[in-house]
Amino acid sequence: MIRKADFRPTALQWLRPLGWSLAALILAMPLLAMQFEDRLQLGVNWSLSDFAVAAFLLGGTGAALEVAVRLSGNLAFRATAVLGIGAALAMVWVNLAVGLVGAESNGANLWFMFVPVAGLVAAAIGRFEARGMVRAMLAMAVAQVIAGVLAGGGMQAVSVTLVWGACWLVSAWLFKRAC
Repeated sequence: MIRKADFRPTALQWLRPLGWSLAALILAMPLLAMQFEDRLQLGVNWSLSDFAVAAFLLGGTGAALEVAVRLSGNLAFRATAVLGIGAALAMVWVNLAVGLVGAESNGANLWFMFVPVAGLVAAAIGRFEARGMVRAMLAMAVAQVIAGVLAGGGMQAVSVTLVWGACWLVSAWLFKRAC
């Protein structure tokens, strides 16, 4: 006999639509702001390619979070994956929007784009398991320092390296605890 309690939605079933709705809302915000640009001078003027890149970033982030949740039932693993993936999205988004060092057109900002790539490669080599993710986060911390040095080593690069490097190190420590 099937009871009513068997049909209660799990937390994941509530979070998935909420997360994807949030991604759609984030993508819709600049579109809405552009409707009022003439009167309010908000400085929002996105092109079709800006929307395409943002949709790719948000979709990729959502897909990565979906995979992370399915990889492990361990809450520490899931929370740490959210931290790492979220920090990577924030770093790439800020870098594309305004640049981490100087303006977004500063060529030194390209070095910081290799950090998430290094992490993704290291995570794939580690088969996205907790032990492999520890190594991936440490690889990202090292790549962050290298990018900061190659970007010129000024105070802005040092600040960026410290902030995001701390995210990668905290993620590595938390993944270690999830092992």
